[in-house]
Amino acid sequence: MSTLKVNTIQDTSGGSSSTPAQIEQGRAKLWCRWDGTGTVAIIDSYNVSSVTDNATGNYTVNYAITMANATYIMLSMNRMNSRTQGVDQSDKLTTTSCNWLSYSGSGSLTDRPIAGLMVFGDV
Repeated sequence: MSTLKVNTIQDTSGGSSSTPAQIEQGRAKLWCRWDGTGTVAIIDSYNVSSVTDNATGNYTVNYAITMANATYIMLSMNRMNSRTQGVDQSDKLTTTSCNWLSYSGSGSLTDRPIAGLMVFGDV
């Protein structure tokens, strides 16, 4: 396998310049979309080894890579399984996993038919 070493990457018109470091720092290090109802199933993912169903609306996302530290940012998404509004959050961030919680509008934990996350940070 060959290695390409460059200082700057540009589009064909000579614009949209980026350095390799900018690309490395700005891309998602991992992402995952899963069905959180019934038996949890990963629909598609990158650098995620598994999703564990801890309880209703409570999941652990296990990474296939190790983050450099636990100060990364995690963005989440979901599709509601009812008209009740909800909030998702993560806690217990580690270098190899995070805990992902999904709440209904009434404040109780609830499963989601479509759940997902992206992680940005240093590896």
